[in-house]
Amino acid sequence: MRRPFVLSIIGKSDSGKTTLILKLLPELKKRGKKIAIAKHCPCGFDLDIEGKDSYRFAKAGSEGIFLSSGEGIALLRPKKGLADLEKSLKDYFSDFDFILTEGYNDEPDIKKIQIIRNGIGEMDFTPDGIIAYVSDMHIDTDKPVYHPDDIPGIISFIEGLGG
Repeated sequence: MRRPFVLSIIGKSDSGKTTLILKLLPELKKRGKKIAIAKHCPCGFDLDIEGKDSYRFAKAGSEGIFLSSGEGIALLRPKKGLADLEKSLKDYFSDFDFILTEGYNDEPDIKKIQIIRNGIGEMDFTPDGIIAYVSDMHIDTDKPVYHPDDIPGIISFIEGLGG
């Protein structure tokens, strides 16, 4: 069974990670690719509204909540009980072509494209797994560098990684 390719878009805050993903997503879909998105939320997140049943279940101590409706599903569970992130994503989205993630700088097994923008600069460290850069300025590297507006070039590079 073919597994999805996991690729993380990383960079400093406000460097354009979400913007780039929002540009890549429709273009990959036009090419017939099935895409999932995973976003690292270092400050946490809450998918439910206080007073709703699933909120009450979580506050009462449930360690896993599965929500479903006619439109979709959501699974809430603590991260600490999961295997490594890449394996978990591939298990959850096994029928997808690509999983684009935003963040996850510290995941050494996930390949990464780092965004470096003029005026924002590089990250304070060099994460493992960087395979390309997206930048609006010159970067001295042996890895591919794409301009943020070169969506066709970035897409071709991504397709070459995972089919």
